[in-house]
Amino acid sequence: MEDSFRRLEDIDISKYNIRQEQYAVIYPITVMPRESVYSVYLEAQKRAMQAGIAFLSGGVSKRLVVRQLRPQDLGLPGPEWMFQVRSGRNTLLRYRVRDDQAIVIFGFYNQSPSPKVVQLEVLRGGVRRLIIVMQELYTRGYDPMGVLADFEVFRPGDEVELVGHAIGEGEEILGVMGYVAEPEGRLNRAGL
Repeated sequence: MEDSFRRLEDIDISKYNIRQEQYAVIYPITVMPRESVYSVYLEAQKRAMQAGIAFLSGGVSKRLVVRQLRPQDLGLPGPEWMFQVRSGRNTLLRYRVRDDQAIVIFGFYNQSPSPKVVQLEVLRGGVRRLIIVMQELYTRGYDPMGVLADFEVFRPGDEVELVGHAIGEGEEILGVMGYVAEPEGRLNRAGL
């Protein structure tokens, strides 16, 4: 270490080859005050509105709709957040965000009677953005539902990948909480 540093703030980290892992802070919803949970949902909706205005071409001139994220919005075939997992690393989904959408992810939940996925990774374009340790919620006796301290925003064309690390095999009901911003009428045109 260099002796010339008097304070930690004086260290210029840009010249060091350090890789930082981004572990997400996740708060269990069941122990949060109702007002705090409501504030998280409102803030996530606001972030989705901002993303729609910023990233969708003509976002200000077109009328935008912000709605709850559904499994089909991330390329899953049905209306349920259901995955088959095996022990180890599982790519749960990989999807490129449509040109007329912006997506905000603000939390995750697991409704499986016996959760197998203990850790999630969220990647954008193959680059890991977040690591979420779901096991922490399970082992502390909380309902396996939590919100992220920092939301993840996906622009049109971004590739979203969700990887789950499981300790067993079987069916996992693992949901993503988020919002979608898109032009009005998009949902009806797609027949969804």
